[in-house]
Amino acid sequence: MRRSETLVQFSCESTFEYLKNEYKRARGKVLPYAWNRLQWKYWPKRKAPSFPLNVDIEVSSRCQLQCDHCFRQYMSIGEDDLMGLDLYKKIVTECGEYRLFTLKFSMRGEPLLHPDMVEMVRYAKDCGIREVWINTNGAALNKKLDRDLINAGVDWITMSFDGLGRMYESIRKPLKYEESLEKLKELRMIRDELHARTFLNVQTIWSAIKDNPDEYIGAMKAIVDRVAYNPDMDYKDFSFVPDDSFICPRLWQRIAITSSGNYLKCPSDFKMEEVLGNAKDYSVKEAWDMLQGRQRQLHQTGHKKDSPVCERCHHGAKKKKTDISFGGEERHDYTFDYKKPFAGCGLNRDKE
Repeated sequence: MRRSETLVQFSCESTFEYLKNEYKRARGKVLPYAWNRLQWKYWPKRKAPSFPLNVDIEVSSRCQLQCDHCFRQYMSIGEDDLMGLDLYKKIVTECGEYRLFTLKFSMRGEPLLHPDMVEMVRYAKDCGIREVWINTNGAALNKKLDRDLINAGVDWITMSFDGLGRMYESIRKPLKYEESLEKLKELRMIRDELHARTFLNVQTIWSAIKDNPDEYIGAMKAIVDRVAYNPDMDYKDFSFVPDDSFICPRLWQRIAITSSGNYLKCPSDFKMEEVLGNAKDYSVKEAWDMLQGRQRQLHQTGHKKDSPVCERCHHGAKKKKTDISFGGEERHDYTFDYKKPFAGCGLNRDKE
């Protein structure tokens, strides 16, 4: 089993599965992918690439769910909008010119709520973006949309799927487990039918599977290419213990853009407390060099805590080792060091 480089997400794959999945991800772009991984893993804190390696683009800040574990249930994010197609194309055209590797449709909303999502994926691929990635809750998926997205060239789809049966329904409100499972199976079926290279990934939170990890992982691996889990995040109380020595690699890897075009240092500025600028006023290159450059300097000079966003961020929280077991193996992963006990989300809250 392998741990991701972020230390806050863990893949449930053997070394053989990891290598197989890396091969799938790199197909058709081996050298650019190798260079991207080198920069992603080893450049942070030392050297910033000339353009972000990843742009998180929030084409929708709307969401149709009320998930128990999501920050949206505990704060106002300040937007409830869809990104205009003209602004999107302005951003992505520039990203193509600078040969951006990954454009990720994600952040604070559900990207598949945007009516132009298929066109957006196709435009990004036409601009030369090497990896177009969608993070989705899966509620909007259907056979037609699956087929259209895959035909448009989407490279990676991550579906958040927290637990099995009643546990899933206690977290992913108001979705129904069997319906969501069928959507996931349909997505795989259409991907295979089209002989597409689209990589399928599922992610969950640990508390949703801690009582039956082997059952969950087995069920998901029968459908998707990769299964991953995240340690639980307590957004209700924000009881993370800050790590004052942490320097965030995200500032050297990526930049985020909200549905109204606001640049954020990373997707974890949920409430837009530190808007760096707007895409209508600054190009992505200018935002990366000047606006994100200032954020990198704050971290390097020991002034990270001047930022309330960074001080509260789970990525910069202290982590502690935790021993877990699944797949017949013992592994030593990490979880967050909470100021007070946190049982987890969904049905786990009954234990608090």
